[in-house]
Amino acid sequence: MATGLYSGSSSRKRNGSAVANPIEDQLQEMREDITRLATLIADRGATASRDAKSRARDVREQAETDFQDLFASGEQMLSDLRHRYADTERELRRTVREHPVATLGVAAIIGLIAAAMLRR
Repeated sequence: MATGLYSGSSSRKRNGSAVANPIEDQLQEMREDITRLATLIADRGATASRDAKSRARDVREQAETDFQDLFASGEQMLSDLRHRYADTERELRRTVREHPVATLGVAAIIGLIAAAMLRR
């Protein structure tokens, strides 16, 4: 039997007590629906929050890994640069020992060029 608001007049009493119960029943159903909806929204929000935290954690871990790789690469580049500098220094010393007169000539030319540039 239908007990809704628009149910037949045969279920209504003249004093209105039969009409009040279906309305209260409907209100109670609406309250339950609202409670279920609020629970559903809270569950979805919690799930979305967990997903966002998980993604943020993954991104942070990836950034830390990339930073460590970059740092290691920078250290390797610095080490290579030190070795090149040391090799260049050794080669320059060897050249100066083998050709002292030519080295003095090159130094004099560089000094003259620097002096000419500084006069301007």
